Amino acid sequence: MTTVRVHAFTDVGLQRARNEDAVAVGGWLCQTHTGVVTILQMPVTLPVVCAVADGMGGHAGGHLASSIALSTLAGLTEKWSTATDIADSLEYVNEQIRRVGVDPELQGLGTTIAGVCISAESLIVFNVGDSRVYSIDDGFLQQISVDDSVHDVQGRTTNVVTQSLGQPTVLTPHIAEYPLKPGGFLICSDGVSAVMSDADLRAAVRSADLNACATAIVDGTRESGAHDNFSFLLAQLSDTPTDAMSAVDR
Repeated sequence: MTTVRVHAFTDVGLQRARNEDAVAVGGWLCQTHTGVVTILQMPVTLPVVCAVADGMGGHAGGHLASSIALSTLAGLTEKWSTATDIADSLEYVNEQIRRVGVDPELQGLGTTIAGVCISAESLIVFNVGDSRVYSIDDGFLQQISVDDSVHDVQGRTTNVVTQSLGQPTVLTPHIAEYPLKPGGFLICSDGVSAVMSDADLRAAVRSADLNACATAIVDGTRESGAHDNFSFLLAQLSDTPTDAMSAVDR
């Protein structure tokens, strides 16, 4: 049986007053002000969704948008099995956030989202906006999500996103399906990926110890200024013998 072990973290950062990020693993959601690495482990009996959302827009709007996105998805993911299921759910979430954003005080309400859906047969990666998903294979880090962001004259991504959940435009989520196999993933908001250099981020996840990886990301982001909210999930998939799982359950 496949099991997933996740180190989850979200934090307001060093310069913001409110945390507009949120993280979710299965039915667990967190949007705390002061981050603490939380470890979750579960068998993949039903689809397990790990996701990060980075909200934006209006007074308290970003905080609300990211929370709506992840809490709404939590009620839909048990039935996910295909890329179409995920696309339909993201469109539904998009509409829910858009309806809340009708309030003039919440003008511009929206959120990015990035995540993975782990089932018994496959792993599906999805994102809207510039929050990212990376694969980690024997310490090698590779981005597998697609940034929806404006690029500068040097071709580098900026913090201006071209689509997000809750905006009055046609939604085109990025969704890719992969065979299920043991391995790791980093899912993060741009409060991590835009602050830590590619080299530093690769170095942070090189250890086989997820505790050490999580600490390196937290420390590296704060040392680089943590000017934005910052959130990440480090997920490790592994095959666990059924008898071992039964022993744990007992």
